[in-house]
Amino acid sequence: MKTNGLLAVFALLAGCGGTGIDSPSQESQELDSDAPRHVHWQRGFAHHQGGGSNLIDHGGPVLTADSTYAIWWGAPTAWPSDTQSGIDALFNGLNGTSFLGVANQYMRGGTATSSFVRDFFDSSSPPSRSPSNSTLANEVCAVLNTNGVPPSSTAIYFIYTSNFPSHVNFCAFHTFGTCNGVTIQFAYMPNTTGVAGCDPGNLFGCNSFSQGTRSLANVTSHEYMEAITDPDLNAWFDSSGQENGDKCAWRFQSCVTLTNGSWQLQEEWSNAAGGCVQQ
Repeated sequence: MKTNGLLAVFALLAGCGGTGIDSPSQESQELDSDAPRHVHWQRGFAHHQGGGSNLIDHGGPVLTADSTYAIWWGAPTAWPSDTQSGIDALFNGLNGTSFLGVANQYMRGGTATSSFVRDFFDSSSPPSRSPSNSTLANEVCAVLNTNGVPPSSTAIYFIYTSNFPSHVNFCAFHTFGTCNGVTIQFAYMPNTTGVAGCDPGNLFGCNSFSQGTRSLANVTSHEYMEAITDPDLNAWFDSSGQENGDKCAWRFQSCVTLTNGSWQLQEEWSNAAGGCVQQ
């Protein structure tokens, strides 16, 4: 989807029904101008329900073997006390699971693997409004430089901010940028605690984590699966610009079992099945 002829934005479809953001002027107010980025809309702000055609391989790179990092930006007390441990557990539990295996069909003959490396912490205040892509890339680069860690083109840096930005109707987004001349993938993950449009509910009682942590875990799984199958926004998406997470956003069928526990995570699109699957 192109907005005002300037923004190359792939909109994540969220929820069943609700009011769509169809006005270019309205959407431009809610997305920063240095697109492209792929946005995870809150429940009820979808342009249209996911489904339909299969994903198309547009030839861009995929991340067959990725490493994940979590950057916690802001005051630690702003998140529920179990959020960091919960997100770390989510990342540590992905590898070798049926959930991750759904992505294998998009790996062009490879097998998707994932490893969680570490957390980083930045106690400075994050932006109060939706940050630009360059602001986020600079944050990743600054944290890596401070800790003496070189940037990696096969890593995904999840930037968890202690606040939720004002005047937005999305839950998160992923995109890419550069750090020290290296292309990096990152996702903006604002604090969805108490944000109704980003709350999946607790349909199956999969674990005892707090509402904020369960909400953020579901949004994280969405951005993660899209970031490995479409990291530079030129690989796998359908004829309307939807990525694999978009087409099944806010659809849940059962608990998802990882290697270290279970979570309520959204379904993911499978070309092989011709629809959304819960693994």
